[in-house]
Amino acid sequence: MKYDDENVSLSATEITVSDSRNSFSPEPPLSTTEKRRSVRIPMRKPVVLSWQEGESERVEAVFTTTISRFGCALRSRMFSQPGTRVRLDFAERTIEGRVVHSLKDCSTNLVTIGVAFDEDASEFWQVGFEFWSRPL
Repeated sequence: MKYDDENVSLSATEITVSDSRNSFSPEPPLSTTEKRRSVRIPMRKPVVLSWQEGESERVEAVFTTTISRFGCALRSRMFSQPGTRVRLDFAERTIEGRVVHSLKDCSTNLVTIGVAFDEDASEFWQVGFEFWSRPL
């Protein structure tokens, strides 16, 4: 679709807007030589998200949309600035990390938040990542 000399393409999972000067994509594609450290698994898990906002601690019960050994994506009602320190609690386990991505969906008023963990989360998620990494 063409709009004011800008190319706009939409799909259910990605939005890309580009012109000769700028390009925006919620998550840049990986180059053929760049590999992820861990597979992303589409999985809905209930977690409690906590973060400091000024002098008070904010807490929200949320669900993940994807998980990996080194982070996750989740949906929240609150926007969190990239760099914000967060804590996730799941099944009596706790892990800390930071927000690396935050994108509001105006149609649902929910925010997709990407969290990078400070440590490997294999034990935290209680998921066999090696199973998901094997070719079919």
